[in-house]
Amino acid sequence: MEFENILVDTDGPVATITLNRPEKLNALSEGLRADLHDALVALNPGDQVRVIRLKGAGRAFCPGYDLSPRPSAGHGYAGTGTGTGNGAAHGDALADYGESSISLDRERMREMVDSWLWIWNYRKPIIAQTHNYCLSGGLDLIGTCDIVFAAEGTRFGHPAARGMGIPVLMGMLPMKIGAAATKELFFTGDLVDAQTAKELGIIQHVVPAAELDDRVMAICQRIAMQPLDILTVHKHASNRWMELQGVRNALYESADFDAVAHLSPTYTEFGRRAREEGLRSALTWRDAPYATGPAAEHDAANRPS
Repeated sequence: MEFENILVDTDGPVATITLNRPEKLNALSEGLRADLHDALVALNPGDQVRVIRLKGAGRAFCPGYDLSPRPSAGHGYAGTGTGTGNGAAHGDALADYGESSISLDRERMREMVDSWLWIWNYRKPIIAQTHNYCLSGGLDLIGTCDIVFAAEGTRFGHPAARGMGIPVLMGMLPMKIGAAATKELFFTGDLVDAQTAKELGIIQHVVPAAELDDRVMAICQRIAMQPLDILTVHKHASNRWMELQGVRNALYESADFDAVAHLSPTYTEFGRRAREEGLRSALTWRDAPYATGPAAEHDAANRPS
């Protein structure tokens, strides 16, 4: 099983999917997300594989969605947030004027919600092991997982909350850690360390980095001692509680709000800077004031690991 952006290997009943864009710290490109989906589809039939382990290659687990500038399609970080979303008008009738950028962006966000929810309801348990950084879209990724481990020193958060918007699932954080804790993370864009993430409920376990791989594999093998049909019952019954509390509807609402955020002047300015000056320059413009501003120590990014 070979893919461009991930690695897949099996050890008995446990399949390990490794995000494999180390040169981009495993940022979630469309290609990586497509490969992840295709690998899960391939691993779904049968019960020889009963547990999925998810990890990242290189220096970090995942810094979020890939923000690399790309040609404008009327939405996304390259978009301007104005005008029609699918090109110039091609006639004078009402229907000839195309779709608005916000309509196209909203549809794209809703499609992303559907793709993440498909992983969240995947019938086999998915256990994530994180290290160094798990940010923004990385929170969405672990939000679809059933149990999350972190190496000591791992940091979690959504720095793109600063003037830009939300990860489309909001990392499932309002459901996992409550509204107030979610607001604090998003109002500031600050990061939290692994121990704080565990105390909040973002993750379940913190282990020494040198032990992470063996510890997670051991728990995966232990979980795989159960028959798959029973594991699926446990997973889907637990998820159903969240469904009945409205998580699915809330996620579609979040997609709508994120499309609105993408029309903000600061979002548009970030895209301009990323295209014209480079992504690093745009990130510095966004984040540098928070490194020295009021209560800078509140951000785990400003504290020693």
